[in-house]
Amino acid sequence: MPPENTAPGPLDRRRTTFERIRAERDLAMSYLRDQYPEEREYQERAAARVRDAAVVLGSPRGGTSVFKQVLGGLRGALSLPGEHRLFFTLLGLNHPDHGRPDECVESGQLTPAQRDFLLRNLLFECRGEDIPEPTAAEWERYAWDWALRLRLQWPDVVDAPLEELVAVVRDAVLGQRRGPEPAYDVLRALRAHGLPVDPYRYDLDDDGVRTAFPDVPVPTGPPTGAIVEISPFLALRPQRRPRLDDEHHVLVIKASSDAYRVPLLHELFTGWNLHELHLTRNPLASVNGLLDGWEHRSFWQHDMTSYGAAAGPHRHWNFDLCEGWQDLVHGPLAELCARQWSDPHRRILRHAQDPVRLRFEDFQVGGATRRALMERTAKEIGLRLTADRVGEVDEPRRVNVTSAPAPARWRRERPELRELLDLPEVAEVSHLLGYDVRGWAQWP
Repeated sequence: MPPENTAPGPLDRRRTTFERIRAERDLAMSYLRDQYPEEREYQERAAARVRDAAVVLGSPRGGTSVFKQVLGGLRGALSLPGEHRLFFTLLGLNHPDHGRPDECVESGQLTPAQRDFLLRNLLFECRGEDIPEPTAAEWERYAWDWALRLRLQWPDVVDAPLEELVAVVRDAVLGQRRGPEPAYDVLRALRAHGLPVDPYRYDLDDDGVRTAFPDVPVPTGPPTGAIVEISPFLALRPQRRPRLDDEHHVLVIKASSDAYRVPLLHELFTGWNLHELHLTRNPLASVNGLLDGWEHRSFWQHDMTSYGAAAGPHRHWNFDLCEGWQDLVHGPLAELCARQWSDPHRRILRHAQDPVRLRFEDFQVGGATRRALMERTAKEIGLRLTADRVGEVDEPRRVNVTSAPAPARWRRERPELRELLDLPEVAEVSHLLGYDVRGWAQWP
């Protein structure tokens, strides 16, 4: 009788990797708290005083990233530079680690250790204003941010000790920098150190990457290894800790997959004052953005290789695993994207508790309409739009952009998407969200 095969499987290896990353983060957070007095002050104040949270709920490519970025820049807001989905991944609460063919654990009771990990890391990741001229100590603190982030971006590739990564990044930014921003110098140094990080995987300008890395080919498929942070990866900037003074503070978070875990978020924020902001966008503009994402080199979310033929042509999966994906993979991609739009909104309508409904179209208009939207949103969560933040509302920094923003881009690029409105589910959810399909010709 042959000996039993005891070699660890893919999920066992992922679990081991995630346990190591979680342990490293705990040690690093403790070290930074001891090393930097301002870090200790921030971590202790945040843990003791912040009990308000606002979650921006919506569908992928529905405008939630830029909306959350602007909202998170208001005075009194605490905001992560990216999404928080990756922390649920590290706890095994997303596909495939939770053991089911759907996106994530939708509801349930978090253990005290899980809840503590999530809340500590949400607050730890928050950043404030940019630092125009960092000191040597601030550059070193920035290097720690990069080292921790690299573990999440390249969990199976970058296995050097954290201290070694910190030294590489620190030396790069303290030396003669070539720009055009610190992230380029960091990526140059990491590659020179023998780490195969791909600059095209980052949320950087394509022309800038092409100029800075002329010998690096543009990738055509997903990154190798486990997906923890979804590309395009964060290109970190030196930023201060948020100021925790006597003002009212609100933790502002966003992850497109949060629509699939609304009850779990209620469990996470038990005892907090949780504001749910439901950002909508018409289906034709949203599906157009989803199709752009499927055609882009980023936005890979799941490796579906283990499903074989059941995954159809989508062995590498973009965005969330919507309900009924198994029945849609062999049909038109536009119809799959339509479900990736409708399913999150159905779940938000089902589970969110008295959410504030907001339209991304009002954000797109800009000017006074956008300001009014942000003023209303700020008021709903206990903040306000102050005069010193109006400029950030009027000219937000571009984030996760696949094409230059423009009204009704779908009408020029894919006018055939109009046919999706004949699908009963699209028409029904459009109606529930307040979009009259009879007026589709006027949709931006």
